[in-house]
Amino acid sequence: MEKHIKIISISTLSLLGVLCISSGIMYKSLEDNNIEEKILVVVEQKQISKEGDVDLKLKNLTIEVNTPLSVKIIDYLDSAVNDEVLANLKLDTSNVNVREPGTYNYTISYKKKTYQGIIIVKEKEISTNALQSITLKTVNINIGTTLPTDVSNYVIEPLTDDIKNTMLIDLSKVNVNLAGNYQYTITFNNSIYTGTIVVTESQPTLSTNIGDTPTNPNEQQEGQITIEDPNNTQAN
Repeated sequence: MEKHIKIISISTLSLLGVLCISSGIMYKSLEDNNIEEKILVVVEQKQISKEGDVDLKLKNLTIEVNTPLSVKIIDYLDSAVNDEVLANLKLDTSNVNVREPGTYNYTISYKKKTYQGIIIVKEKEISTNALQSITLKTVNINIGTTLPTDVSNYVIEPLTDDIKNTMLIDLSKVNVNLAGNYQYTITFNNSIYTGTIVVTESQPTLSTNIGDTPTNPNEQQEGQITIEDPNNTQAN
């Protein structure tokens, strides 16, 4: 008599029901066909992950100053986790100050265990092809004129916002209420550059027709900033 062996793989959760149903069907089939069969049942036990089985690996991140931190926990993980574990992770970046360069610690907690990673906040890098030195303007203003604080008004070279943010201007020695020559400085790329601001008294226009508008196109209007030959600019 020909013998057959069948292998059935089922989980422990459904073992009882499967055995009951299968036994009835197989018994009926054996009766009808009068065939002797041996059945080998392989039981697989479901693996249940425990808290101790989770071993998180966190990334060490490097960002530039003023870069917002991600709120997605997965961006900080250097190891794969399932959705159930991911949903129970808690991120803490409260010790990271993105406005100040430095090395900071952050943590991710899973149940009773805490994992620690590092975030390095660094100064914003300037391209090697970017501006390396500057030339300052000599500026003429009339008494009482308010000095602009935007450094692009004092530098001949065109400036991007990133470069302007690395400059520090000092206008503290300029007295706009007293005629004279004054020095101002701009600090950039570890160097101090010195320029000149000339404060002059307003020169009224004489006219025989009172109330007429001056027609001289070269006449300087009060409050106007003019640029002279920059050769007087010196860099320290």
